[in-house]
Amino acid sequence: MYYDSQARLQGGGEGGLPWNPFKALVAPRPIGWVTTLMADGRVNLAPYSYFQAVADMPDIVMFSASPSPDGGDLRKDTESNVVECGEFVCNIVPNALADAMNNTSASLPRNVSEPEVAGIDMTASTRVAPPRVAAAPAALECVLVETRRVRHRGGEHRYTMVFGEVVGIYIDDRYINEGRVDTAAMNILTRMGYDEYAVLERSFRMSRPDLDPMKSGFLKG
Repeated sequence: MYYDSQARLQGGGEGGLPWNPFKALVAPRPIGWVTTLMADGRVNLAPYSYFQAVADMPDIVMFSASPSPDGGDLRKDTESNVVECGEFVCNIVPNALADAMNNTSASLPRNVSEPEVAGIDMTASTRVAPPRVAAAPAALECVLVETRRVRHRGGEHRYTMVFGEVVGIYIDDRYINEGRVDTAAMNILTRMGYDEYAVLERSFRMSRPDLDPMKSGFLKG
């Protein structure tokens, strides 16, 4: 079949399927469980599946946020908090915290702390003010670099990209083996389409035919 994305966007029908298949195909996607601080010091915690690493040396991550469900162009608390305090933490979500993560995706009133409502233990970060999820197997401590509105052919999209430079990384020692992070052992939760998730449980090694990054030392930077 052929799915007509343009027809659906212009209100001309379902495009050939009752639901847009886009996010089911660009999958699995990592989940950035983002911690920020509100102006009064309370903690905000929310998951973003439009999240990705975009560069290294220095390491840069990005998450993309839509406007608040409260209406208009009011931005979500996470984005507003990052712009105000300049720092955030991206917590890695293991399968064991799936329900906790999902609970923090609920639309709560502004200035309500998701960790308090969901009963999630937080602990201090090392280089930034926002704390990390205590039970997360890893967390990226980030400083804001810039925000940029996503564009499409017709102009500005409703989504805004938030870029952060990683200034420190917490990793649970249980997942470090001979100097390497055992990612699969973390059972990381990933986002699929619709209401579907997947768990990373297996990995394998395969070097590029023209470059072995381990032997070259590129991965040590």
